[in-house]
Amino acid sequence: MSLEEVEASLIKKTLARCAGNARKATAALGLSHSAFDRRLEKNGR
Repeated sequence: MSLEEVEASLIKKTLARCAGNARKATAALGLSHSAFDRRLEKNGR
């Protein structure tokens, strides 16, 4: 598994755990909202 695949999987799992709430997911992952949005875009969401 590549780093990009691991990152995408972690983001998906965290969003699922947070019931799709991006604000809670960003806090859980320790990312800023803009960094989180960039990663979502990069992973095709």
